[in-house]
Amino acid sequence: MKNIIKLILMAGSGFLLSGCIASERDISTLKLQLQELNATIAQMQANQAELAGTMDELNRNLSVSGENLSQVDAQIVKLSAKLDDLTASLQSGAAVGTSAPEKSTAVLPSDLFAEAKTHLDKGAFDSAAMGFKLYISKYPDSENAETAYMYMGDAYAGAGQSKQAAVAYATVLQKFPQSKQTAAARLKYARSIVPLGKTDEAKRYLNSVVQEFASSPEAKLAKAELAKLK
Repeated sequence: MKNIIKLILMAGSGFLLSGCIASERDISTLKLQLQELNATIAQMQANQAELAGTMDELNRNLSVSGENLSQVDAQIVKLSAKLDDLTASLQSGAAVGTSAPEKSTAVLPSDLFAEAKTHLDKGAFDSAAMGFKLYISKYPDSENAETAYMYMGDAYAGAGQSKQAAVAYATVLQKFPQSKQTAAARLKYARSIVPLGKTDEAKRYLNSVVQEFASSPEAKLAKAELAKLK
């Protein structure tokens, strides 16, 4: 832009030096052109300042996102390490046996279950899901396995992972057909598959709760869910 101004000034100077006298109209035109040029330069400078501000804001956002991702990674690493420790403790307990339980450092199944439930109650859904998954993998035939599947489904649902939640609830229905939690499992399964686009299937399960468990609290909730889907 400075070069353009110089060219205009040089042209004006050459015009005067050539011995010609600029008319008042020529001078006014030149002044108008200079004003327009100055306005254009000012606008460009403003645009550059705005762009610089936008870039600064973007960099700050990227920095914050990077910090958040680092925190999540750190939490995952800590949780993985904790689960590894639990697994090692369980293996150590199995190796030691029951001859000297006071010396065993093994984590009891009830402790692992309780810890995962504590995470669930606190809303730490990812940690809860991993805890119940570990519990089920270690104790698939335990008396709390059925409830662990239900709680694992709740944890996945709380974390917004509908597909994993649906699998957990479906496992309860498949592995424990005589369960006292059948009505709750059907209700929660239906809720979890609605976001997956399986509305018709969800309606069938909700209707089955209403028809087969008419006096249960789940039947009332199922009716409310059906009303939402109409």
